[in-house]
Amino acid sequence: MKTALGIVCLLCFYLIAPCQSDKDIKKNKIKSITTWQSTKESGPDNPLKESFETYDKEGNMTQQIEYKADGSVDKKEVSRFDKSGNKIEEIKYEGDNVISSRKTLKYDKFQNKIEEDEFSPSGILLKKTLILYQPTGEKLSETILDGTGLLLKKTEYRYNTRDLKVQKITTNKSRQLESVKKWGYEYY
Repeated sequence: MKTALGIVCLLCFYLIAPCQSDKDIKKNKIKSITTWQSTKESGPDNPLKESFETYDKEGNMTQQIEYKADGSVDKKEVSRFDKSGNKIEEIKYEGDNVISSRKTLKYDKFQNKIEEDEFSPSGILLKKTLILYQPTGEKLSETILDGTGLLLKKTEYRYNTRDLKVQKITTNKSRQLESVKKWGYEYY
């Protein structure tokens, strides 16, 4: 009976935990969440650790680990945040300690992300994304450069007089049109 009750509790936790918002995590002062799952192969008395997440006092996920069926680490992601709660660094690992990628992020005084740099495991800059905004806060353009500063892709956004997005234009490294997306609005 205890085993069945334990499995029901674990399943409820498994279904509810990932649905927690940053606000709920902060409000309830959650420091970490561990997810366990029983399978037909493992049996009800032997649940397997599926994931482990840690949070800072502001509810930001600082570490996420996914496990393989044998209990070893499959993937790990570690994030750092600034005082405003903006993610400023993200490191992804294969297994427990082998870095697969690193990303740094920068923000303006209005907390808009203005730059994202992606690095190889050895620390070489692979890609830089620069984002510009209108004075009203809407995204104006997103430019993606390779590690040497050469253009890979550029996306520009257009807005109507109500500051609603009406067009997204994407061009490739040769500045040739790749795609155009348009939005139309009906008003009351």
